[in-house]
Amino acid sequence: MIKNPSFLNYHKWQRIIIAAICVALASQAEFNAFVPGFIIALSALLLPVFLYFNQDLNPLQLGFAIAIASPVFRGLILLLTHNTTHVLSYTVADILYFSCYVIIYYLLYWQRHFRNNSAFFLTIVICDYLSNLLEIGFLTRMQGLTLYVVELVFVVALVRTLVATLISFLFHYFQLLIVRSEEHEQQYYHFIWVAAAVKSEVYFMKKNVNDIEAVTKNAYLLNERLKAEQLPEEQKMAYQIAQRVHEIKHSYQDVIKGLGDYFDDQNNAPMRMNDILKIVSSYSQMIIHSRHLNINLVVQNNLDCTVPEHYYLVTILSNLILNGIDAIGKKHSGEIVIAVQDQGKDVQITVRDNGSGIPEAMLPLIFKAGFSTKFDQSGDIYRGIGLSNVQSIVQDQFAGRITVNSKQGSGTTFHVFLNKKLLTSKGVNEDEVLHC
Repeated sequence: MIKNPSFLNYHKWQRIIIAAICVALASQAEFNAFVPGFIIALSALLLPVFLYFNQDLNPLQLGFAIAIASPVFRGLILLLTHNTTHVLSYTVADILYFSCYVIIYYLLYWQRHFRNNSAFFLTIVICDYLSNLLEIGFLTRMQGLTLYVVELVFVVALVRTLVATLISFLFHYFQLLIVRSEEHEQQYYHFIWVAAAVKSEVYFMKKNVNDIEAVTKNAYLLNERLKAEQLPEEQKMAYQIAQRVHEIKHSYQDVIKGLGDYFDDQNNAPMRMNDILKIVSSYSQMIIHSRHLNINLVVQNNLDCTVPEHYYLVTILSNLILNGIDAIGKKHSGEIVIAVQDQGKDVQITVRDNGSGIPEAMLPLIFKAGFSTKFDQSGDIYRGIGLSNVQSIVQDQFAGRITVNSKQGSGTTFHVFLNKKLLTSKGVNEDEVLHC
């Protein structure tokens, strides 16, 4: 059972005050029944709902606050509409009803170690029934407790409890559905985000294997040259270098194979551009929220297409957006705009921020391998895949290009141009024409 739903998750005393005021106001929706002064009010429906969704609160505190607030409201109404001689007795009756209600609830349900919906329903029936009998008995000095009234009060208590618990249980059920749906959605977003990062790393590991092979080849050539020059110690060292590099290559290949099998493109269905943008923007908002930043994300998309290589596109977008988040930092009224436009044969993606901008002298360097302007407090460079690798993905995977415009103090704009056919298709012939 949910003890702290978000809409009631305030400070304890704030929730008590809210409950007391709401029940007191609801008590004004009423009609007289059975005996003079006894009423059937909407407050008797709201009280079980508040108890159900505030099971972390001591019901005695909650009930006694209501027992004070509700009679005050009712007493004011009675002073305006009835003889003042009845105000005291009717007000005391209200206090007795709510006090008796929460005491029974406290004893029968709240102190239980194991609570469930069945026990809650039965407890509310008993609370409503006995509290009504006490109220009628007080107002009539026990004269109104006829068999007919006792039976009818039980029916009223049963009906009110059915309605109140049905509202509580249904709301709880739908709330769980929403929470689970949101959790699944966030887990899916997280998976796509992580998978994109892993897939991009695998991509660059594959490129590094070629460099490793070149090093291995050069080490073996050096080994042969040293052998011809009869330098055994140096030859042995060159051979060991070649051997170790060869082992590193095989370790790389094992990692690539394992991750490649898990993130096999054949098992990944294409994603629509709108879904990709939703995933990237939603996860970026989570990062912004976790850092307590004041940054607004604006997404503009006028292109409806599917992207088979969506992991690479997520990598491109996420890195550019994270660069924008870092550039804005603690600045107030930060904004990052992500715009996708159809440019005929190309798809243009623009990521614009109003952050600190990039110094003009650094602009020619930002796409160089290893370049970074971001350091942590210990002086280590933050290692994302970097703009150089973003550029590599843009060029190698989508035959595209990336440009940047920036003015220090005003912000930065990245323009990414991707070949539409390569972006929206996979494994097609050159003469095939595909449209978004």
